[in-house]
Amino acid sequence: MPLPFAAMNLQPRFLLLTVLFFVMLAAPSWWVVRSIAEGIVEQWAVRYAEKQVLYDTSRTLQPILREVALSRQLAASQDVRDWARQPQDSHAQQRAMAELESFRKNFQDKSYFVGLYKTRQYFHNNAANEFAGRELRYQLNPKDPKDAWFFDLIRQQRDMHINVNPDPALGITKLWIDVLIRDGNDILGIAGTGLDLTTFIHDVVEENVAGVTSLFVDHGGAIQIHRNQQLIDFGSVSKSGAEQKTLHLLFEQEQDYTAMLAAMKSLETGTQKVATLFVQVHGKRHLAGVAYLPEIDWYEITLLDLDVLLPLSQFKGLLLVYGLTMIGLLLMFNMALRYYVVTPLARLGQGMSAVQAGQAVTAPLLSHGGGEIGQLIQHFVQMQQAVADARHDLENKVQERTAALEQLTKIDPLTGLLNRRGMLEQLEARLQSSTLHVRRPGILWLDVDYFKEINDARGHATGDLALRTVAVLIQRCVGPEDAVSRWGGDEFLVLLPHADQATLNALGQRLCAEVAACATVVDGAGQPVPLTASIGGHLQQPGETVDTLLHQGDQALYAAKARGRNNYCPSVVF
Repeated sequence: MPLPFAAMNLQPRFLLLTVLFFVMLAAPSWWVVRSIAEGIVEQWAVRYAEKQVLYDTSRTLQPILREVALSRQLAASQDVRDWARQPQDSHAQQRAMAELESFRKNFQDKSYFVGLYKTRQYFHNNAANEFAGRELRYQLNPKDPKDAWFFDLIRQQRDMHINVNPDPALGITKLWIDVLIRDGNDILGIAGTGLDLTTFIHDVVEENVAGVTSLFVDHGGAIQIHRNQQLIDFGSVSKSGAEQKTLHLLFEQEQDYTAMLAAMKSLETGTQKVATLFVQVHGKRHLAGVAYLPEIDWYEITLLDLDVLLPLSQFKGLLLVYGLTMIGLLLMFNMALRYYVVTPLARLGQGMSAVQAGQAVTAPLLSHGGGEIGQLIQHFVQMQQAVADARHDLENKVQERTAALEQLTKIDPLTGLLNRRGMLEQLEARLQSSTLHVRRPGILWLDVDYFKEINDARGHATGDLALRTVAVLIQRCVGPEDAVSRWGGDEFLVLLPHADQATLNALGQRLCAEVAACATVVDGAGQPVPLTASIGGHLQQPGETVDTLLHQGDQALYAAKARGRNNYCPSVVF
């Protein structure tokens, strides 16, 4: 009489064995992991996080506090205040400039800035003394977003503020130390200095310790300093909460973000110097250490990647037990697998070979194998072949449909150029990556003159030929990085991702001349069709969006038509 286990079908037998093996493996592994990992994490990692945060805090404050103290002295200078009260007094300005020059040489960055509230004048000089004698750089404008920081700080009456922000007018990005210039209760302006953001991140944040990430945030969790500058919330002082780049960008779980804000609040009001908590960052468990820096009103956060700081070499005992247990389980599993699967399958193979050879299959040949194995192999082969065929057909169809859809949605079928949708994607991508220096994105908006008359008088086939000819002419004139599209009807749009005004004007005039010189278009009767084009050009200006850029280009095109067509007209920027 067979034993109950041997009499069971194949599926419940393997299920029972898997449960048994799992229980045998889980018990010792769980005990070792809990005793070793929890002990190390709770004792070593927390202590390491506290020490690392205090160390990072000390390193951070050293370069900043000295600059803060000097900036306060600069804002409190009698010569500077006298000048700020009477900006038109030339003698007071001379004394103030001498005082500013003295402070410039003592600042770490060898630079200073002063903004006067009465006159809205912004003064600056850098380490190279580049602006000596012409320290007045520009006028602050309360309606200009790039100058909002100045008026926001004065409105908030914050005596000292540290702000990370690019200055487009000066072409620099720094960690700015802003101090109000006061005369009693009156605010006369703002003075201070800046620390080069890249250098500061390299010296303070980018510590070459694997698994350790340091960053700095303000009270609302807006990121002020991070090794990845794309995460920095530049100009936080002039932004609302919804516009800021906060810790939400790092933490995947809302409860982690809430817990971090609570820890920051407790540090500000309590006696504890460092708070620690576990968070999820990029799908990995991190230990976060937090410290409050009252001197600059920021929080320093250090994230420790436990997978890096606690490698498997720390768990040798666990690995030994796990390895021995796994070897034993594998031996047991191999014995069971051989008895219940391998031997029956081998005998089944012998039987198949015997049938192939025309020999009779003896009864003992399949004595250890039930009908399940034979049916399973047969069904699996049939299913695998069917699935492979279906998948192959489906992949081919998906690739064909995807290619056709891509061609349909982004390419103009008549000219082979980008269509409006394809060009809009190019414009969005180029404007996002634009740095708005000397060379920046520009567009040429081209319209074939009197195209409707060509269609009406010569036929639509001739009109289509004219459009294809103009498309070829444009592609022949532009560079390899430029994008060309048929914007709609008889309009074409050319995008130059890296241009200046001279380049844009030269290409616009060349295209106008090339179209006018074209003599290859003939109608159905063999008569030549003269072509001309009106072209408007516009070079992106600071703060312009895609819509603004297109509007300016359209206005320039309208101006070219108003001037009699067959000419190029650049936009007028005020």
